[in-house]
Amino acid sequence: MKKITLLFISVLITVAGFSQIPNSDFENWTTSSLTVPNNWRTFGTVSQQPGANGLYSIRIERNSANPNEPGAFIHGNPSGMTFWGGIPISSRPDSIVGNFKYSIAPNDTAWVLVIFKYQGSPISMDINLIMGNNSSNFTRLAFKNNFTSTQIPDSVIVGVTSTNPNDPTTPMGGYMIVDDLRFTDILSSTYPILNGDFESWQTLNNEQPNNWYTSNSGFLGWSTLPVTKTTDSYSGTFAMRIENVINTVGFGMGYALAGPQGTNGPSPGFPVTSRDSTFSGYYKFIPQGDTLTFGSIMFYQGIQVGWGFFQNSNIVNSYTYFTTNINYDVSFLGTPDSATVFVLPFQGGGNPHGNSVLFVDKLGFNEQTPTFISTNIASDIQLLVFPNPSNTYTNISYLIKEDAKVVILIYDATGKLVELISNKNETTGAHILKYGTDHLANGVYTISLESKGIKHYYKISIQR
Repeated sequence: MKKITLLFISVLITVAGFSQIPNSDFENWTTSSLTVPNNWRTFGTVSQQPGANGLYSIRIERNSANPNEPGAFIHGNPSGMTFWGGIPISSRPDSIVGNFKYSIAPNDTAWVLVIFKYQGSPISMDINLIMGNNSSNFTRLAFKNNFTSTQIPDSVIVGVTSTNPNDPTTPMGGYMIVDDLRFTDILSSTYPILNGDFESWQTLNNEQPNNWYTSNSGFLGWSTLPVTKTTDSYSGTFAMRIENVINTVGFGMGYALAGPQGTNGPSPGFPVTSRDSTFSGYYKFIPQGDTLTFGSIMFYQGIQVGWGFFQNSNIVNSYTYFTTNINYDVSFLGTPDSATVFVLPFQGGGNPHGNSVLFVDKLGFNEQTPTFISTNIASDIQLLVFPNPSNTYTNISYLIKEDAKVVILIYDATGKLVELISNKNETTGAHILKYGTDHLANGVYTISLESKGIKHYYKISIQR
C-alpha cells in the first residue's frame, strides 16, 4: 500500500450512541429458585403455608419488586378480561367452596373467579368479591355458580386474587391464603379441582435478565419458559431469546420490559438524561403468523412525552440492525427524566398467533451507527473516503500517529457486516487504500476503521 501526504484530512467526530437502557446487551442474568403449586399458573409473590387440612395451603400477595403485578393463581390463561384454557370438567356443580384466611387492604377487594365453558364459549362467569380481614383462622366460604344456559360444561377456569387486578389506583397491600378448593352441588356431592388442596408443589429455577421484567413468572412449571438466555448473540457472550409458548394448556405470551407493567401500559423503568432521538438494536425473528414489536416510551414526571415503535412480520435469519425514531409530544420541549423499552414476538395490543421466536441483543438509544462531521482538527487517527458518492471504487485514506493494527470493515444500512476490507499492522503515517465498490448494490453504507480499541465510522453512498 503506497504512503501519501495528505494536506487536509477529514477527522471523524462520532456522536456515540450511549445506551442508558439497563443490561442492554443481556450479558447479566440472575437465577432464582421458586416453589410453586403444580398445575396452577401463578402471579405475584407465592408461598407455601400450613394447610387448613393436610400439609399445605397457598399464600398470594402483590409482587414487591413489581407492585403492578397482583398476587393470583389460576387454572387458565388470562388476557385482560378474556380467559383461555382451563381444566376439563363434565359436571354442572352448584357452588365453589374453600377455606380462606385473608387481610385485604381498605377499599380493595380480592376475587374468586369461576368461568364454565362449553366448546370454548362461556356459559357462566362469576367474579366473587372478598373484603376485610380474616387473618386468625381459616373460614369456609362458598360461592354460587350462576349458569346462563342448560349446557353441561366441558371446561372450567378457576382463579383467586389477593387484590382487584383491574384497580387503576395505586397498588395496595394485602394477602390471601387458600386451601381445599372444590366444587359442590345441591346434593352436597363434591367435585375435586386439580391440586385444589395444594398438597403438590415443585421447586423451579427461573433465570431472568437483570433489570428486566419478563413473562416467565406466569409460566413456571411449563416445559419451555418464554424468555431464556442464549449464546446465539450478535456481540458479547449472551443475547435474549423470547418465544410465544403455545400448547394444549393455553398460550404463553413472550415479552420483556426494561420497566414495570402498569395498569394502563408500561411504567417508567430507568432514568435518562438526554432527549434521545432513536431507539435501535439487533434482532433475529422466526415468525409463525406474528409481527414482532419493539417499543420505547419516554416519560417526564411520570407522564408519557415520547414514543417510538418498530414492527416486522418477515423472517430474519441472521442478526439485523433496526432503528426507529422517538417522537415527542409537540408541547414537550424539554428532556425526559425516565424511559422504558419493551420487546415482543407478537403485535402489541393483541394475542400471539404461533410459537414465534425473537432474538434480541445490543439495544440502545440514539443510532449506534454514528454520524460524521468533516474538519481539519488533528486526531490520532484521521479518515477520509473519496469519491463519495462512489460508482465503481472509492479511496479510503487514513493517517495514524503511531504503529498500530488497523481493521477496516463495511456495513450495510441495516448494520449487517458486508465485508472485511483490511486487517493488518500499519506503520506511522498516511495510507490510502483503493476499494472496489462495483459489487455493492446502490445504497448507503458505513465504513468502520478500528485501531487501538477505538472505532471510527464514515458513511458512503453507492450510486450508479
